[in-house]
Amino acid sequence: MRQSAFLLLACLLPGWLPAQEEIPLFRPEERQVVDGQADEFNHALAPILATAAKSTVRVWVGRRRLAYGTVAADGRKVLTKFSEVGAAAGALRVEAGDGAVRQVTVTDVYQNEDIAVLAVRGEPLTPVKWFTEEPRLGGFLTAPQPGGQPAAFGVVSVLERNLRETDKAFLGVQGDFRFGGPGVKIQEVTPDSGAAAAGLQQGDVILQVKERPISGMLELRSALTGLAPGSRVPMTVKRGEAQLAVEVLLGKHPDGRQLAGERLSFMELMGGPTSRVRDSFSNVIQSDMCLAPDQIGGPVVDLQGRVVGITMARADRTRSLVMPAAAVIRLLESRPTDPAQLKVAARNLPETRRAARAEDDPLPPGIVPADPERLRRHLEDMQRLMDRMREEMERLDQQNR
Repeated sequence: MRQSAFLLLACLLPGWLPAQEEIPLFRPEERQVVDGQADEFNHALAPILATAAKSTVRVWVGRRRLAYGTVAADGRKVLTKFSEVGAAAGALRVEAGDGAVRQVTVTDVYQNEDIAVLAVRGEPLTPVKWFTEEPRLGGFLTAPQPGGQPAAFGVVSVLERNLRETDKAFLGVQGDFRFGGPGVKIQEVTPDSGAAAAGLQQGDVILQVKERPISGMLELRSALTGLAPGSRVPMTVKRGEAQLAVEVLLGKHPDGRQLAGERLSFMELMGGPTSRVRDSFSNVIQSDMCLAPDQIGGPVVDLQGRVVGITMARADRTRSLVMPAAAVIRLLESRPTDPAQLKVAARNLPETRRAARAEDDPLPPGIVPADPERLRRHLEDMQRLMDRMREEMERLDQQNR
């Protein structure tokens, strides 16, 4: 009950629902109570957010807000979400909570993390002070608005992890979802994979990984989670009536199998607006904060008001992603991409040309260099979506046994 009430209050805070949207199940007196509690909660958070709010800005083009931003370095740089600002047709500006407005330009891009660095013209703004210790699981997080009100709050639901498929270990088998178990029956072995090199064959049943029994595909994936490419993993495999002991050298995911960040998953869209680029990040914490896509890019603080990271994406109805402060610092020490290279490539995309003709049209889903295999990747994304649906069906089937 307490958690449900917490989430209900969270999603009713100002900025989390459109002003014209009302909850039809609330009577006027109930709505008044909820609004009053939200105001009290906002007031209680104000001291926590006061410092970080000074380093939080809104990024605008014309009359349209694109994203939030985090003032960094000496106050002359702003970090924000590249996919939201990279295709903007017009001059960019940032607005601080005290009303200060600065013209900005995109000077650097960290494309793999979907982060743009904006150079501030004129007087510097207030830079953020990072706190580099990782938040604990279940720890409270809140994201400020520039004026000091909370944009969202929640808790850490998953600790720091890597979402980039090419950085994860790759076994190289496709399971047969019609198989009733126990174990995973191999439907296909990827050529040149660790599984192929170890001699695994179509029809083999993976019964055990290390000392862990395998009940299905979800269990197999869990057993491989956290293992890096180059790891050697002992497995027990059933072939016909015989059981074999094999050792598999895990490789990297092929580039074409990673889910490209700029494309949308229909399952995730069912929960409401999401960020255009919301996966394949190398270092993120997961939270249940309910941020709007145009509120991504600002700082995140803990209960002590310390800035522990920046918001990276609204992933779906229940997930927002945060890059920890230590990862942000490391990223800024690495070499960025010249945005001019990305803009030249982006002009070849039909979506970008449409956006340039009409400022009020929806922005294109992410700006990446033109890729002649775009259609193939879309088809692979659809296959990944089908795989996820099969996994859910398998889970339901196991629960009903």
